[in-house]
Amino acid sequence: MTGERTDAPGRPTTERVRGIFSNIAGQYDSFNRISSLGIDRSWRKELVKAAALTSTSRVLDLCAGTGDVALAVAKQAAPAEVVITDFTPEMLEIAAEKAKSYEGPTKLAIEQADAQDLPFDDESFDAATVAFGVRNLPDRAANFAEVRRVLKPGGRYIILEFSRPTFAPWRGFYHVYLRYVIPAIGGALTGDRPSFQYLNDSIRQFPTQPQLASELRDAGFTAITWKNLTGGVAALHTAVR
Repeated sequence: MTGERTDAPGRPTTERVRGIFSNIAGQYDSFNRISSLGIDRSWRKELVKAAALTSTSRVLDLCAGTGDVALAVAKQAAPAEVVITDFTPEMLEIAAEKAKSYEGPTKLAIEQADAQDLPFDDESFDAATVAFGVRNLPDRAANFAEVRRVLKPGGRYIILEFSRPTFAPWRGFYHVYLRYVIPAIGGALTGDRPSFQYLNDSIRQFPTQPQLASELRDAGFTAITWKNLTGGVAALHTAVR
């Protein structure tokens, strides 16, 4: 990751993002389950369906964290291989432990990698997935360019990310939840309330569904669609190389 240091609320930098996720790695899964009321599982199922994988597909999972998306892909779609990547070693260590318990036909590989500067050959993957990671990249355009480079023609990039509810009253409630409840839950679990305040700020500053689609289009992707989940709390964007 590249980027200048800044203390601007919600602004991702290499130092800030690595520091946050290395500190909260051990409690990350618990936080996700509690803060989403378990809905995150259904969101991952939607992501796997959108990837439209086959038994011969090779999948790149970016910003994989503790490996929940990669394992959902393996268990639900059974592609040939899932390459699990993240740039935070502490998160990948947990993913590696989870991967040991996987029993199935999919090969699971783990590699530390920056989603903005991928160490993979051109046109080497059939699909790329990312859940709640694009928001934490200092340079989304670099990520989009790299993903497009490593995807085969016709390959899909599936992005699951927090987004903007379209119904104003629901959006207002959601923003109150982000501002007060998320930092409280995160602080109680990890003792690191400021990190979860950053996550709140980053969600509120992230592009809307149409804006993110426009960025993907500018990066050269086609057939861009999105699906709102839980009233737009999250959105699932699909783009074709």
